[in-house]
Amino acid sequence: MITLLPFHTQVANAWKTFLHRWGSALLIQLLMIVPGILMFPLMAEYLLALDAGTDPMVVFQTTVYGTSFVWGFALLLLVGVLTTTAQMILFAAQDKISFMTALTSAVKRYIPVLYTSILSAIAVIASLIPAYALNYWYYVAARSGLPIDGNGIIALDAVIMIAVVALLIPAAIIAVWLMYAPLLTAVKASSAGFTALKDSKNLVHGHLWQVMWRIIGAVILFQIISVSTQTLYLASLLVPFIAGIIAIAFFVELYKELHEGGA
Repeated sequence: MITLLPFHTQVANAWKTFLHRWGSALLIQLLMIVPGILMFPLMAEYLLALDAGTDPMVVFQTTVYGTSFVWGFALLLLVGVLTTTAQMILFAAQDKISFMTALTSAVKRYIPVLYTSILSAIAVIASLIPAYALNYWYYVAARSGLPIDGNGIIALDAVIMIAVVALLIPAAIIAVWLMYAPLLTAVKASSAGFTALKDSKNLVHGHLWQVMWRIIGAVILFQIISVSTQTLYLASLLVPFIAGIIAIAFFVELYKELHEGGA
């Protein structure tokens, strides 16, 4: 079993990978503008209503942009899979490849990656059901009818919360096991579907906790960077945009390390 590189080294490697291929990466990410244009009018109406103190529900009931928003949201999901696939292919390539090469490869692998992604999502969602079922049963059906109050309810709430968190741990493990299935499919390291799910689990096997805390650390780091620029107008737009790309580079760099270690 290999020992993964320190977290700061992996972040530095992701940054270097991004700098080496930033032009193509930015062009790929700009494809997300298309669904954004369709969604923008309704989002603008919603934000203006919030600023004016108007009930946002009135916006949804009276807007003429509802159809374009729905189409934009659907396109956001579909284009999101395409751009993420292209980014993964771009960063995973041993030699530098062009924007068109990455995008063409992503288009060719789109259906297998989408299929694999849906299977992964179904598995993760299914693993969340016990936690959500317990939470729903307690707060909606059971809590109001309990013959206790005050400190007793507070203590029971704490116990239920601990139980829910405990039930979320298997879901987190499954999510980490399966997270590389779309990437394995995108770079043709595995067949689509259940084979990719199995290969992803095998890839992470023996490194589960190392991988989990690195992914959590990366999410927290990039979130802190994005939040820290919210007061700067231009930076608040550019930094999250670029941080999202670097996050994919980090994800791919971690994959390379796991793949080379298991080779």
